Amino acid sequence: MKKTCFLFLIAAVIVFIQGCVKDEVFQGPPKIESFALNPASPNEGQTVSVMAKVTDIAGIKSVNLYYKTDADYIKVTMLADTANFYKGQIPPQNKGVTVSYYIEAENINNLKSYYPSNAPQIPASYTVGVPTILIQINEIYTRGVPEDPDWVEIYNNSDVQVDISGYLIYDAGGQSGAKPKKAFPDGSVIAAHGFLVMVVDDASESGFGLSSGGEEIWLETMNGAIIDDVSFPALEPTQSYGRFPDGSSNWQILNTITKGTSNSPGIGPIANLKINEIFSTGDANTPDWVEIFNAGNQSVDLSGWKIYDNGGQSGSKPKKELPSGTIIPAGGFFVITVDDGSASGFGLSSNGEEIWLEKPDGTIGDDVNFPALETGQSYGRYPDGSDNLQILYVITPEAPNDNSAPPSPVVLKINEIFSRGDDTNPDWIEIYNAGTQDVDLTGWKIYDNGGQAGTKPKKEFPSGATIAAGGFYVIVVDDNTSSGFGLSSSGETVWLEKPDGTVTDEIAFPALEITQSYGRYPDGSDNL
Repeated sequence: MKKTCFLFLIAAVIVFIQGCVKDEVFQGPPKIESFALNPASPNEGQTVSVMAKVTDIAGIKSVNLYYKTDADYIKVTMLADTANFYKGQIPPQNKGVTVSYYIEAENINNLKSYYPSNAPQIPASYTVGVPTILIQINEIYTRGVPEDPDWVEIYNNSDVQVDISGYLIYDAGGQSGAKPKKAFPDGSVIAAHGFLVMVVDDASESGFGLSSGGEEIWLETMNGAIIDDVSFPALEPTQSYGRFPDGSSNWQILNTITKGTSNSPGIGPIANLKINEIFSTGDANTPDWVEIFNAGNQSVDLSGWKIYDNGGQSGSKPKKELPSGTIIPAGGFFVITVDDGSASGFGLSSNGEEIWLEKPDGTIGDDVNFPALETGQSYGRYPDGSDNLQILYVITPEAPNDNSAPPSPVVLKINEIFSRGDDTNPDWIEIYNAGTQDVDLTGWKIYDNGGQAGTKPKKEFPSGATIAAGGFYVIVVDDNTSSGFGLSSSGETVWLEKPDGTVTDEIAFPALEITQSYGRYPDGSDNL
């Protein structure tokens, strides 16, 4: 009996552990937050931009905007305008037309979420030429004290006053059901484009303190539809987190707390951000990127900062915004992939160009003209954040720049040619390594007029073959392969080609006797 009980206990423990492990694997659905409608109350002839931040650890599969003015919804693919922010547009409509709309986000696990949360059954809507009701979380204060507890500011982004009595606000406790959601009391009326502050950290059963380390909060209508959802970062005692301008999709740390009034970013610490390293020879696997370095002595919020090249400077394409809410600590680095395929993405010219880093107020924080770069090079400041800009031969994204000397040049020479071969000793060419480092011959090629003209393949050196510094390598060229070629006993030209297709050496050799070869003396010299 004891043995049976023991086995049952083991099985139960295994099931419990497996269940716990399974629960830790994130499945979804995606999170939709920071919704914005611009303009909030559209007039006739105005295009309406719909924007929201959509995130999912598993990965986003699609974000779509659906709108209709009659029976059938029209689907619009929302594109990532900036990091995690998706934007779609509803075309202009006539005055008096009611537009119903909602956002659907799907992750790679095929799990979906919606804005509003009870869409598509109950979508959001607006009527052209009629004030639209749009209530938003606008400012969050998390470093409360007994005389000024934690609070959340609500903004009425509408042209008419709105009664939000019975609306609910809550954090993870209310979301999980561990405690009641906090309701706005009767008489909670907000004037058009006005503010209402709700103290959330009170002594009531539904009261909740906001984490100074950052968390997520939700705003819900009395009908249970989530109309706003914000994840905020860690804040200092003198900071809040809010939309700037009021009601926009741009969230940032505010250094001036504006409880119940219009938000202001404040002066805060003077940001000293530098374009620190530029990588312009990217490919599909490693696209072009720019590294930003915080040369100041305080953390900097990247919300509202932009980076761009000539396209953004001229206005022919959007400027790329740095991810909202991203913080660079003092002495820290941030790398942004600029060639990302988005509307504001831009490839960096391998021939060199100019790029700009722009502050949230529209002034230029830094700009750099970088030169043409080769594969294996970047361009940056050494030391980090200094005024000294140079080509770097060690690429260091999100790490201190490295001033190591460039690698020694590869100097391979066609050194000796034997053109009077026979079946037992076919024609061959000797390569000499005149450099100071070993060279891998993978991808190198050698050929005569046939390979040069394209009438036959160029002969590749064996993959993995190497030549030591000061060493020799002999390749038999007159073999039975499709790229093999016999050397003319009357003389001809042969070429040595690098893996990137550039010719590094070529020799026109003369007619030779059976007992002769043609070569350099001393080895590697120009004397042939």
